[in-house]
Amino acid sequence: MKKTSRVIVLAVLLLIFLIIDTAGYMIIEKATAADALYMTIISITTVGFNEVFPLSTTGKIFTILVILSGLGLVFSIASAVVEQGVESRMRSILGRRRMKALSKMRDHIVVAGYGRMGEIVARELNEHNLECLIIEQDPQRFAQAEERGFPVLRADATQEDVLLQSGIQRARTFVSLLSSDADNVFTVLTVKELNPDIALIARALDAQNEKKLRRIGAQHVIAPNLLSSKRIVNSVLRPNVVDLMDIVSQPRMLDLTLEEIVIHDESNLNGLSVRNSQLRERYEAMVVAIRRQGEMRFNPGPDETFMAGDIVILLGPTDRIRRAALRQKS
Repeated sequence: MKKTSRVIVLAVLLLIFLIIDTAGYMIIEKATAADALYMTIISITTVGFNEVFPLSTTGKIFTILVILSGLGLVFSIASAVVEQGVESRMRSILGRRRMKALSKMRDHIVVAGYGRMGEIVARELNEHNLECLIIEQDPQRFAQAEERGFPVLRADATQEDVLLQSGIQRARTFVSLLSSDADNVFTVLTVKELNPDIALIARALDAQNEKKLRRIGAQHVIAPNLLSSKRIVNSVLRPNVVDLMDIVSQPRMLDLTLEEIVIHDESNLNGLSVRNSQLRERYEAMVVAIRRQGEMRFNPGPDETFMAGDIVILLGPTDRIRRAALRQKS
């Protein structure tokens, strides 16, 4: 886009240049408009034709200025056109390679929208070694995502064919961070139809749309304005609780993190009680909650038994907690 704008600007400058130089010959040498324009063009292009009318000393000096300034402008236009053609060709080649790479992606996360929040989400996911694909329509934000090395589609995420290109049927999670709630609702509906089993996360710019997004299939809905206002209130009423949540949610502040593990049939925790699981002894892990059949059970007692399908939320040292999570996934 910027290259195209540059070519247009240079072309407009060339047109203005031709008009001014033609007028100059008409004034200095009293030439006709046709002769003056012809003299201007052969001077700029330095084709070597003879003058179409005798030049005075002033006319010769004017012609030198026309050649020096006009030649640079013509070269700039030619360079911009060639550069745009080469770049377009390279983008075409890279685009085909990108599509080939996208066709191989499995169990990835698709993020629709690379605004301020999308940029942070993608960066954090990348830091956790999770494969992330961006869909962004804005050319400037698309270029930013591409520069940061993310697989990215420059397209409208509300379109079904674009979602299919992103490998939505093979993806594990879809995060909708589009600039309007209407687009987020429509996109969530389309994604749910294409992949009923995918995990769906959406942003609600208006908190009133949170229920609507949940109703159509989004498991998690984030309302940034509502969350920010609640955080401010909590910072006033219970600042130490907010500090604790910051520590837990940002492991870099302290070697402590929250992690969730899924208990499957073959899990070594299946059928064991919290007491006998040895999670605290082996991993220094505290069982914060157990989610069972959609119900969250906080601070389970030592005799609570883990069952297949449970989602266990642990709190403990980052490295050891992640080792516990990996062991359950393997």
